[in-house]
Amino acid sequence: MADKDFSRERFPWLRGGFDLEGYVGALAALLVGILLGYVLGILFWLGFIAAVVILFATRTAERTPPEAEGLIVAPTDGMVVSVNGATPPDELRLEGAEWTRVRVSIGPTQTNGIHAPMDGAIDHIIREIGDPAAFAAMKPDRPGLAVAFVSLQSGDRAGGMRFATGGLGPRLEVDAEAGDAVRLGRNIGTLRLGGWCDLYLPASVSVLPTPGQTLVGSETILGHFDDAAKAAPKPEMTEAEPEEVEPEPPMVDPEPVIDEEDELTLEALTSEESQEESPKSESAEEDDEDVSEMFARLRKEAQKMQDDE
Repeated sequence: MADKDFSRERFPWLRGGFDLEGYVGALAALLVGILLGYVLGILFWLGFIAAVVILFATRTAERTPPEAEGLIVAPTDGMVVSVNGATPPDELRLEGAEWTRVRVSIGPTQTNGIHAPMDGAIDHIIREIGDPAAFAAMKPDRPGLAVAFVSLQSGDRAGGMRFATGGLGPRLEVDAEAGDAVRLGRNIGTLRLGGWCDLYLPASVSVLPTPGQTLVGSETILGHFDDAAKAAPKPEMTEAEPEEVEPEPPMVDPEPVIDEEDELTLEALTSEESQEESPKSESAEEDDEDVSEMFARLRKEAQKMQDDE
């Protein structure tokens, strides 16, 4: 369906219809009504009403499921009644105690297709025949309803569905068998004239629709199995105990190493000091001599000036 060119369709929105058996059954009921109408006029309406009911019971529609890994889609048309935690029925054989139930109410005028909500394989199917006295499925747990349990498995992913409808006539059929591989959105059965669908998903999956929202079977996305992996606690990383490291000794300036041949003696040190100080003392004496001679010349000049005066 995804490769179909809808731009070439005259009425691209017209994707619903009726089964062939619906057309035949409705026409037969209408003919019977016409024949009865010749006998008694009011009997014609019985045939007409029967024809309308048959058409509604065989209403179908073409659906295009989304394409993505790990998606969960609505298995039927209908309205979400509740989303809460619940224990799956024993017939579904779902392990674990944490599950979310999405309860969907299916109206009698909605399409009758049952679609696979996930990729995988059918693990098992359990059917319960209904009681003709329970014609209307007003409550999902009413005794006498025709019930079918379908469990699906795909590796570590699992899910289950419980369908319930009236017990009069062929109202509930599952065309697939245990072990059949199914693709997301594939039609696997029929539920006629309304009823109930309980979808059980892992509690870690975040269900997107809320109570009151309308679902389109095979197209409305309910959640994603990857939510379970994201919500799962990550394994704790065990850090290895650090090895004990001995503290490094403080840095100490290395002492100068003196060879025995180059060992300095007290006499050598004093001789070197005397050698360093000797040129300084000589220069100091020379400076003292220069200063005394300068003062002597100054005194002579001052005396000479006095004598001239």
